Amino acid sequence: MNRHTLAPRVRLAGLAAALLCASCAEPTTPRSSSASLRSSHGHSNANSRPLTLEDQKLLAAIRGATARYQNVDVARADGYIDDGFGCIADPELGGMGWHLINDPLHADPSTDPLRPDLLVYEPQKNGKLKLVALEYEVYQADWFGAGHTSPPTLLGQEFEAIDFPPLPLIFGLHVWAWRENPSGMFADFNPKVSCP
Repeated sequence: MNRHTLAPRVRLAGLAAALLCASCAEPTTPRSSSASLRSSHGHSNANSRPLTLEDQKLLAAIRGATARYQNVDVARADGYIDDGFGCIADPELGGMGWHLINDPLHADPSTDPLRPDLLVYEPQKNGKLKLVALEYEVYQADWFGAGHTSPPTLLGQEFEAIDFPPLPLIFGLHVWAWRENPSGMFADFNPKVSCP
């Protein structure tokens, strides 16, 4: 797919889904999404192998590169916008949080560990947003179209296949770089995260 025409279509699809979902968040007031994503986001990365020394160095570099996004205004200034799905949570698995997406990064079939496609925030009781995780995604058609024959990997973890209609098929990986996750650093949901 042409990445220049796909990003606006994905944003439009996200906005359409947000309009259909009565409990989805507005950009300034994230609320819990009533739709469970369990069918599209599994636990395939929950039980991951321990990080190697090289992975630990890369994780430290990722944290260093994304620390500035603890301030959501800096994220917005760098082109991250509300993905339109609100604060995502599952009553059994916990929360993901509220996602900000950078459309140009998301449309690029390469993965830069220091520039995540999405930033994941947990709404706090005081109304502020706290950065808790990063998400890396790539459209499957673009990935395979670039000549790859297997899913991308990061920090020794293979991205999982995600089918979230009406969006095109993607590969994705959560990295809980800013909040401990009892389900695993690469699990989709975190039982410690909740949506108001």
